[in-house]
Amino acid sequence: MLTLKCNLVAIIYIPATAGTIQSMKQQICLIHGGNTYENYDDYLNALIAKELAYERLLFAPGWRNWLAGQLADWDVIIPSMPNKQNAQYEEWKIYFSKIIPYLDPSAVLVGHSLGGIFLAKYLTENTLTMPFSKIILLAAPYNDESNESLGNFKLDSATGLAGVAREIHIMHSTDDPVVPYTEAAKYAADVPNAKLHTFEDKHHFIGDTFPELLEVVTDGL
Repeated sequence: MLTLKCNLVAIIYIPATAGTIQSMKQQICLIHGGNTYENYDDYLNALIAKELAYERLLFAPGWRNWLAGQLADWDVIIPSMPNKQNAQYEEWKIYFSKIIPYLDPSAVLVGHSLGGIFLAKYLTENTLTMPFSKIILLAAPYNDESNESLGNFKLDSATGLAGVAREIHIMHSTDDPVVPYTEAAKYAADVPNAKLHTFEDKHHFIGDTFPELLEVVTDGL
């Protein structure tokens, strides 16, 4: 995992065993995306077929690092979820369950792409002692596998999300080439109290900055 060279930004590295909350700062936890497959052969075939571009091999900071730099007075938690190239829901569930004890109820949870559907699935299947401050789903798939497999992350329903946070935000762009915008509508239908933020030119949210997300994260906190 990369340690950011941003002044006063605290990047929390999650140890192998669960513990207790270590900081009284406002927290944000960012769950990255990944790829998942129906079986191991599908993963191998995708790996064989994948074409590499040199530019994609170079380090690029991305909006997560930018966001951490903007939240200088926060604890920015960026866990590396297990095997993101061939992600398995049960593995992510085990690992995230070790992170939960570190999170204060005032924490903001952000999930991007596969990380978004993971948060939705985990938080609807597991009982929390109290709701979080905000849940933000970015370009999160639901059950549409027309572009990519969702494996064992696929959702049947997200109705349980309604009670897991004081605010729920769904952010999606109509020109997303990976996750169809219609997936956002499914979340909105399941969670009537969620706020849907629609964009027209943000693709799959892979830019270097994300001021709209920063505004949603910090509003009221």
